[in-house]
Amino acid sequence: MSSWLAEIVRSEGGRISFERFMELALYHPVHGYYTRHISAIGRSGDFSTATTIGDSLVRSLASWLKAEAKQLSMPIAQVIELGGGTGQLAAGILRSFPPWQRIRYQIVEISGTLRRFQEGELRGRCVQWTNSVEAALLAAKGEAILISNEFVDAFPCQRFEQGERGWKEINLALEEDLWMEEDSDNRAPPASSTFSVKYANGQRVETLQSYRKWLTDLNRHLRRGTMLTIDYGGSPAEIYHRKPGGTIRAYFRHQRIEGSGIYMRAGHQDLTSDVNFVDLKEWGEQLGFETVQLVSQADFIRQWAKPRSATQPLADDYVAEESGMGEAFKVLHQRKLLDGWRTPTYR
Repeated sequence: MSSWLAEIVRSEGGRISFERFMELALYHPVHGYYTRHISAIGRSGDFSTATTIGDSLVRSLASWLKAEAKQLSMPIAQVIELGGGTGQLAAGILRSFPPWQRIRYQIVEISGTLRRFQEGELRGRCVQWTNSVEAALLAAKGEAILISNEFVDAFPCQRFEQGERGWKEINLALEEDLWMEEDSDNRAPPASSTFSVKYANGQRVETLQSYRKWLTDLNRHLRRGTMLTIDYGGSPAEIYHRKPGGTIRAYFRHQRIEGSGIYMRAGHQDLTSDVNFVDLKEWGEQLGFETVQLVSQADFIRQWAKPRSATQPLADDYVAEESGMGEAFKVLHQRKLLDGWRTPTYR
């Protein structure tokens, strides 16, 4: 148990929700994993992303961005990347835009370490950094194309367990510097399609109410534009199939950690859960976003990537094929248009 975390928990009564634990472990301003202790992404870090494995996703996103900016009649493509990773995605997109295709690129990044990686990768490129999506949208006058790759999975999640009498939220109690899981009293779970599936008793699930709040706040600042969300997940039936313990896990030096190990090394290992894309779709529609498309990453790449070259690396196969990351990852395209705008269709 980290002394800093124990001190915070004791000051809050010795008991916290799992969501609060995850928030502190990942985003505490001094001790959080993303804010302070993440060292790298890729081979030398704790985990890899599609953009650090191959470039087929980058090329697909660049093609999609150009088409979407044209369909939205943007004279300047106003692009906001949510969480910039290593900067490779931004670099690939910016390289694909010739001088006559104007683009303004902003990155929302809270990690000082990752921002330094991005600044090195993007040296000489015209990129602006902000600490919040609200600031980025203000600079874009409320009209933008927002893209994210493995951004939603890092939102703090609530955990629930199915019991004989209904759902119970999993909380944490600190006893002699050890974490003990506790079930809350039975109560109605939050609004989420996760709870619409029939599970066996003992099934554990997660729900991203923190993302729902973030999306609601974002909606107040986005007048018109598009969101493209890429992450691993699917429907509740898909993500909890043969996973009675739920999907929450940690990553430390590319080692996948489950069970009680997720409570170890708080602030020094990544924590993540699968994304329920049914929730993302429905929550967006409730706020006025139109769902344009929800497809696998493999299908998105087949739709938007340039023709395969003879020298394309094997890594691109893993990113794009259904047997690799291509099926495990989903791509959700949502639009918010002004009243009276006709929904554009790709030609």
